Amino acid sequence: MFPLHPHDPPAIGPYRLRARLGEDAYARVYLGASGDGSPVAVKVVRPEYATDPTFRAAFAHQVEAARGLSGEHVCAVRDADLRGAVPWVAVGRPLGPTLAELLRAHGPLPVDAVRPLALALAQALADLHGAGLAHGSLWPDGVLVAGHGAALADPGLEWAVSDTERRAPHPAFAAPEGGASPATDVFSWAATLCYAVSGVAGPEGLSAVPLQLRGLVDACLKRDPRLRPSSSDLVSMLGGPTEPPPWSPPLRAAIDAVATRQGEVLATDPTRRGANPPETGRRKRGGLPALGAGALVLVVLAAGGAVFAHDRLFGGAADVPAQEDAAEPLISEGRCLDATGFPPPEEPPAPDTNVFDLAFSGDGDVLGVASAAGLMVWDWREGREIARPVTSGSGLLSKAAFSPVGCTLVAAAPVEYEGREDPVHLAHTYDLLSGETVRHLGPQEGPDEQERWLADPDDVKGFAFSPDGTRLAISLDRGHEDGPGTNVIDTATGESGDPITEGLQYETGFVDEDHVVTNDYGTVRVWDAETGEEVGRVEGTSDSSLAVRPGTTQVAYADDPEIRVEDYTDGTEVASFTREEYETDDEPILTQLLFDPAGERLYATWMASTGPGAWRYHPYVWDLESGENLLEAAGEAAPYRSVAVHPDGEVIAALTNDGTPPILLDPDTFERTGTLY
Repeated sequence: MFPLHPHDPPAIGPYRLRARLGEDAYARVYLGASGDGSPVAVKVVRPEYATDPTFRAAFAHQVEAARGLSGEHVCAVRDADLRGAVPWVAVGRPLGPTLAELLRAHGPLPVDAVRPLALALAQALADLHGAGLAHGSLWPDGVLVAGHGAALADPGLEWAVSDTERRAPHPAFAAPEGGASPATDVFSWAATLCYAVSGVAGPEGLSAVPLQLRGLVDACLKRDPRLRPSSSDLVSMLGGPTEPPPWSPPLRAAIDAVATRQGEVLATDPTRRGANPPETGRRKRGGLPALGAGALVLVVLAAGGAVFAHDRLFGGAADVPAQEDAAEPLISEGRCLDATGFPPPEEPPAPDTNVFDLAFSGDGDVLGVASAAGLMVWDWREGREIARPVTSGSGLLSKAAFSPVGCTLVAAAPVEYEGREDPVHLAHTYDLLSGETVRHLGPQEGPDEQERWLADPDDVKGFAFSPDGTRLAISLDRGHEDGPGTNVIDTATGESGDPITEGLQYETGFVDEDHVVTNDYGTVRVWDAETGEEVGRVEGTSDSSLAVRPGTTQVAYADDPEIRVEDYTDGTEVASFTREEYETDDEPILTQLLFDPAGERLYATWMASTGPGAWRYHPYVWDLESGENLLEAAGEAAPYRSVAVHPDGEVIAALTNDGTPPILLDPDTFERTGTLY
């Protein structure tokens, strides 16, 4: 939940707007108040869809089909304007967090919450299916958790996007056969339950489902839709139709706390007393950043700013310092397409500009491009550069990374210091909304006020944000000496923690918000981000590469001639893959290893010499479930040397083998669908 933007309207139709709830697949969503003060979610169609006649027709059909639908566990359509220049719809909105917000704030649900959630959602689907409707887009961000139980946030209006774009709005939770039907809804119901108890997107979390429900959930995940039970069957098997059991006291307290804060926002008129904050909101010390579309944290809006909830269901509340102790955070709140902090130059980049790395923003709306022309940010859908935080790529490390929340980029840029012949490559964060640049030294002593070095400086080797954006790890190139290798920065304050490793770490990442993982070209180690204690390791890596499977304790690494995926907590091998050309290539080098955001695919690329100064790239995309190389099935329709995967799986951005501008690929067929510029 965000404060209203200065350009947001104070009302839509008869509904007074109180705050932004974020965005879904097609609309900007606001928390609004009806005439009697009851809460609604007002969904205003985004411009790119408002001008699309195909979407408008599909959206109008979805809304009209859902009118009059009643049910305790489905938020009903209250009102809509389908003929205006910008269509909107108002949907009932019980106060409380989404299921995704609840898990991000507190971790997976306790076992005693699974059956109430399962029964409420099953009854919601049964109501929809009984009315001849299918939801088509069930996922954790579309589930509201209120004091009285759980409900679907709307009757499935996001499916209008699929009618237009021929893709599921949320692929990680979609049935393999595609489409929208009662059977696909049952699959998504099961995938959402798996996520609720494991924190792992999609059906991968089945093993965490309580035994008494695991067989039922497993049946709903069958690839053949004919083998899945119906939603009415689910209700019967769960003991319904009936009112679901109440939440446990700790869970109910967490839900009620959010509902109370939302109620306070609902009762406050943000247009009075100067309560509407500036365009770029800033996070306060000790708090979580607000997540992007479909992944918003729980915020308390107050007249003077924002205070963030960060308590655990089964632990004490975090210490939140008083506002006067707050320091400037590194990440601002807002939508990346609204970024104005670093305007782009008038001249576009040359088509043959050398590009080093690509990175999608957390909301998926923009693409960061590290290049010889500088650090560029593009609205990839429109092919329009919106920001250039660094205007020269000279000396940039061939890597950039977006914060998973907000719109902050981190990259390494050269810094000149007196008495040094060569510049020092230091990490810099560039907040696209505020225009603020902050330099980060990593775990080394830096310059004093006169920019004089207190110690011989090292270049920054790598960096990574934690999954929730609250931490930033910085690693140094300690190849020539011993010394602290990695430290962690609190993004809410910009303060650096004590070093947690020694020596050179070739790759740095996060397993979760509390654990850093590094690879020293021999051993993958997992560290407690707060204490620096080593809590796990994987021995025998033959390469410096490293990838963490999102939402798990699994890491991928090279063990020639294979890529292995291993759970570091118990040493279990989850999967292994062998590259076919390994024996024939001349000293192949693994240049990229990463999981897609859903944790369903593993991307790897090798380059092999074909002569002096000449290279050939071999990309692979392995399906973690089947072990299939998906590029082989696609016939390598669009060969590339590295990729960035959209956070919702909407598209793949890739760098080609021939040095042309970045291209866009279909995530299913890998066919080229466009060029960035």
